[in-house]
Amino acid sequence: ARLGEASVGFETLDFNRHSGQRLGALIPPGPRVGDVVDLNQTLALKLAFEDVGAPEAEADSLLPGNMLSFLRRGEDALEQARRCLAWAIGALERYDVPDLIRAGVALPRRSVTLCAPVPRPGKIISIARNYDDPMRDTSQTARPQQPELFLEAPTSVIGPGDDIVVPSPSARVDYAGGLGVVIGRRARNLTVEQGLSVVAGYTAVNDVVLFESGRTEDPRSLEHSFDSFSPQGPTLLTAEEVSDPQDLSIRTVVSGVLVQDARSKEMIFRVAEIIAFASQRMTLEAGDLILTGTPAGRGADLQPARWLTDGDVVDVEVEQVGRLRNYVRTETGPTT
Repeated sequence: ARLGEASVGFETLDFNRHSGQRLGALIPPGPRVGDVVDLNQTLALKLAFEDVGAPEAEADSLLPGNMLSFLRRGEDALEQARRCLAWAIGALERYDVPDLIRAGVALPRRSVTLCAPVPRPGKIISIARNYDDPMRDTSQTARPQQPELFLEAPTSVIGPGDDIVVPSPSARVDYAGGLGVVIGRRARNLTVEQGLSVVAGYTAVNDVVLFESGRTEDPRSLEHSFDSFSPQGPTLLTAEEVSDPQDLSIRTVVSGVLVQDARSKEMIFRVAEIIAFASQRMTLEAGDLILTGTPAGRGADLQPARWLTDGDVVDVEVEQVGRLRNYVRTETGPTT
């Protein structure tokens, strides 16, 4: 059985049961489609039904309640998650649904807030210029011969529904919708043929960037690392559920206007190539996030340029993964 539509980090709003972020799965099409199964809590209840001693402690040992710990457990944790989701769906068909909701097995979608699937990646690896852009003058710039990678701060991550914070009303802040790849296990010196074997799943990302005055080249690490500049979500679609990551639609809509519309097959360097190239230069670890580039249509390349401003709504839609929506606001003062 597959894990379902996706695994997803969420924050429960019922603080009498749990507080903080939990690991969940969205229920696939059916009577309760879109509701969230708390995987760790479900396993604890399942073990209690089976008369296992100390079921909550055993559940914690088999299926962690947060994404990074889950990914680091590898295939064993994923298989436990598949079984838990199947058990929860069966239980919802056989037993009284309100009792299961009170037990924390299934939570109505409206009662939880989705978080970034990987709220704090070990590292974020981004690639520049991975799509041809017909709007940009390339007469002086050769097509890259190898991936141009740079690192971003993990503290830049936010989830669906969170605010992208523009540092000032005059800041030139740009959107960059794309496909995100989450690494599932430690890897080093991979071949291209091995690249996809270490993928845990896929998500939608927006690689927001601040263009600083006087820069004549594409910005890199620091300009992408502002807090809130790496939205991801709404879910993590497991690798087994994506037959071909090079055949996904990627669309970005800013305040109702379609600005980016491409397919991942248009990448200059395929997902497997990016992963292999990165692994030959640094050790990849479970929970690392790779941003695979952004298609043509960025605000900087429009005439006139279209920068993000207070009140904008940015939607990044990746086929199968879903829609990542974030709101733009201007920084109003110091925060602690």
